[in-house]
Amino acid sequence: MGLRLLFALALVAAPALAQPAPPARLKAKLVAVNGDVIAIQAVSDAKARPGDDAQTRRVTLLPDTRYVESHKGGFSAIKPGDYVGATVTEGRNGALRATEIFLYDDALRGSGEGRFTDRDRLLVNGTVKAVQPNSPQDGNAGTVTLHYRGAMLEPRGKANPVCVGRAVPAPFASALACEADAAVQVSSGTPVSALAVGDRGLLAPGSIVTVTLAKAGGRDVAPGIIVEKPQSTP
Repeated sequence: MGLRLLFALALVAAPALAQPAPPARLKAKLVAVNGDVIAIQAVSDAKARPGDDAQTRRVTLLPDTRYVESHKGGFSAIKPGDYVGATVTEGRNGALRATEIFLYDDALRGSGEGRFTDRDRLLVNGTVKAVQPNSPQDGNAGTVTLHYRGAMLEPRGKANPVCVGRAVPAPFASALACEADAAVQVSSGTPVSALAVGDRGLLAPGSIVTVTLAKAGGRDVAPGIIVEKPQSTP
């Protein structure tokens, strides 16, 4: 959270205290690393070339920039007790269907906990309570139940209220804070990404990255970067 992530994406943003607006996130190709400045080109720009300055964005790295490595995982790797994030769509009956799943390592546990919208996406991040494959023969799809903490209960007309918002650390949580379970349906084609803490050494030109962007002193800066690990070739 890409970063599609994150992706994921929630994990490289600031903690869940009130913020005026979430940081922007950009999925891009890393063109160059020059000291504390990286050059990136949005992957949506099919015409961009490495030497095309008009399509290149320069972003400054910070001393506390967080680096996360992402590599492809699978539904069968998810187990109770894991910390998982899901980008989901909500049906008219309230059913949640995953469009992407993020499996966090322990060092990232608690990142972006809750159920909330991030721009045009609905995210649910929490601890896996149960995993139910569709059948013994189909271990690549099924339902993952996530237990999460949220900020408040949102009325839903005649339906039961829903626990929404980002969780706030216990010392700062209000009396409106809530907990809930979310059953998320995962199909066999849903991408699953495993996320692990990394370092600046992950930054290699040619890599696909998701950059969390903020402004400081008139410059684009990167509070967090997710680097997609290339698939191994036989």
